[in-house]
Amino acid sequence: MFSAVFRDLVRHEFRSKGNWKKQNRTRIPRGWWRAYFLCILVAMIGTATYFALRNDLQVNAIWSITLGFPYIVFFLGFGSVKNEWGNETYGWWLTIPESRMRLIAAKWLGSWLKVWAAILMLFVIASVYVMILSFTIPYYSFETAREFMATGIQWLSLIVTLSPLIIAAGILMGILQHTVIRPLAPILWVVFMAALGLTYSLTDIVIPESSFSPQQSLWVSYPLELPAIVAVDWILAFAVLRITAFLLEKKLDL
Repeated sequence: MFSAVFRDLVRHEFRSKGNWKKQNRTRIPRGWWRAYFLCILVAMIGTATYFALRNDLQVNAIWSITLGFPYIVFFLGFGSVKNEWGNETYGWWLTIPESRMRLIAAKWLGSWLKVWAAILMLFVIASVYVMILSFTIPYYSFETAREFMATGIQWLSLIVTLSPLIIAAGILMGILQHTVIRPLAPILWVVFMAALGLTYSLTDIVIPESSFSPQQSLWVSYPLELPAIVAVDWILAFAVLRITAFLLEKKLDL
């Protein structure tokens, strides 16, 4: 079903580090970037712990740091295509003995696996942190940690299940920049950015605003409409990928 070439493409996309030419022009060593990240992480944990010790931390509010994820997911798909031109590897990519649909699908799947990996890592780190709070600070309990993880599963699973369409839209925009119909790009940028804004309305369906109140039960049932929303998302994602493959095959302007 999937050729060895396709699997290698997915693996390559999953491991891709972005625009390596731009990174090579950056004079700051990679080790320093890691140090900056650790400093930011320590500062965030330190701030959250300070408020936790004062009993001023509503742990479910920690998940608010993920509110920008839909936009990150979009630009993850967009960047997967942009990097081929930025690294000047698009010629190699286009000559790979696979159909245009499979080339696009490999980028889509590799990007989606990145989303899974990032969300799982974030969920584990945040859950471990809140568990530590529940065992060391008397204001919090195991029930606090359980409700925190339940809320995280609801919100993060929503991002994962809706991300296929968002990634596909990002890939479409990346390809559109290099086709004969690129004048449509500004219009589609407005449409896609507005559509991403609408995804936040789904938050109130899956995690009502009252869920962030410590007086309310955080576990709520998924709405009956959610499976239909997910199904439509996947169908539209496939349609967008087909359109993107068509543009790559017939409308590319090198």
